[in-house]
Amino acid sequence: RATNDAMPPRSTARDASRPRARARESRSRSRSRSRRRARTTKAGDEPTTKRSTTTRATTADARAFAFGLPYDDFRAVCLLLLLYTLQGVPMGLSSSVGFILQERGASYGDQGVFSLASWPFSLKVLWAPVVDAVYVKSFGQRRTWVMPLQAIVGCTLLFLANALGELISADGSDVKTLTWTFFWLYLLLASQDIAVDGWALTMLSEKNVGLASTCNAIGQMVGFFVCFTGFLVLNSYGVDLGAFISFWGYVFIASSVFVYATKEVRCETQMSVKKAYAQAFSILRLPAVLKLSAVLLTRFVAFSASETLTTLKLLEKGVPKTHIATMSALMTPLNLAMPMLTRKWTAGARPLDTITKTWVWRGVACAFAALLVFYAPDVTSSGTIPYGYYAFLFAWLSVYSAFSNAHFISFMAFYNRVSDADMGGTYMTILNTVSNLGAKWMESVTLFTIDRVNTNVCVAKGTREIIGSCATDALKAACKGKCATTDTPYYIVVMLSPVIAYAWLRLTRKTIDWLSQAQKSHWRVKQA
Repeated sequence: RATNDAMPPRSTARDASRPRARARESRSRSRSRSRRRARTTKAGDEPTTKRSTTTRATTADARAFAFGLPYDDFRAVCLLLLLYTLQGVPMGLSSSVGFILQERGASYGDQGVFSLASWPFSLKVLWAPVVDAVYVKSFGQRRTWVMPLQAIVGCTLLFLANALGELISADGSDVKTLTWTFFWLYLLLASQDIAVDGWALTMLSEKNVGLASTCNAIGQMVGFFVCFTGFLVLNSYGVDLGAFISFWGYVFIASSVFVYATKEVRCETQMSVKKAYAQAFSILRLPAVLKLSAVLLTRFVAFSASETLTTLKLLEKGVPKTHIATMSALMTPLNLAMPMLTRKWTAGARPLDTITKTWVWRGVACAFAALLVFYAPDVTSSGTIPYGYYAFLFAWLSVYSAFSNAHFISFMAFYNRVSDADMGGTYMTILNTVSNLGAKWMESVTLFTIDRVNTNVCVAKGTREIIGSCATDALKAACKGKCATTDTPYYIVVMLSPVIAYAWLRLTRKTIDWLSQAQKSHWRVKQA
């Protein structure tokens, strides 16, 4: 027992050696982890979508730069704002041309024909897989398309500026040629939009990818404002439309050089055109996408008449286009602020909740457009407008624009949230195409329908007294005043807007709630 009692000192010696052994084992495990990380990093150099996205986000988060954004994200936002602003330029130009056509006596049927020019944005899904699949690897998947398209748009605008005097004149306008020219411009921009939407999903970190919808809204709004409202104001001071279009032609050409100097932060694995189209058809067949498409294709039923006809009716009543342009200019700060003001709701997990809570109120705002047209003062002789009507017009435009922008941003934020970045721009293009189609088919139908049901009458100058008919060319020539259309069909449709909006929401509410709650797996194509 005495001998056994003497054993603890040796046990104590072994215990003393254990920390050194554990330290050696810890260093060995650390070296093993380092070797594994090195092997993983080496293998991770391959262009795998998931890993590159994670690396991109980690790197971006480490670089705080401006406005709470990392440097790479800040640079990406600036580029997206530029490209989306240029997308809004031809949209604003086409609206300016529509105003000029209205002043030159174009009918609603002519306006309906000209409205077809913007249809490429509703049909771009037909060639979106080609834009995703065909590119030069050394040049970049998105730059391959964006840079040449910018240059071609610039050259087309320069051609249009030189031919504008023959296309629009006091003796008559060549509406068909104008329509085909702007159709070509919209075709080019729709292709550019496919590439930019796909680029936006990869150039921004996962944390800030929702900013793509904000850039889209602000950029297109600025481009539209400058080339519509801005031109109308400048035109009142004698600026010619041809010179204005020429300026933007040179801007587009210069922007193509800027895109060339910009490097893509990520290059996706190239796929065949056949596989790209197979993916597109798979996306279209997803039950979630079909349900969303049903919502998007019918969403403008309640608002189309107010949005399409109100401004044209005000012009017809004699409200000067410069006054409408002034109102739009005053609204610009609100329009630019709306994406940031609504970010709290649109950037959350359920951006479509904004739609369900405010949809009927947008219909109510539409109904007030009828009062706006009914009480429009006749200012053809004096060129002045009462301050009270000015305030009413500004209030209506502000309220309706707030609803419209909030809904647009909500839908765009939802598209960015559910789109699969692995499929490039095809997914976003499909959703945007369906959305644009829902707006455009209602716009064209509204214009053609109103043109059919309206009655052309002769109104005495300086009054609204009907003194004859303008149903035929002979009667138009014999009219002692000015030819106008009756307002009854417009008033009926616009006053029914709240009822139609409420009915639409009741029919689609369950579908919208399901879309908001659907898991990401419902929006993903199962790989074979």
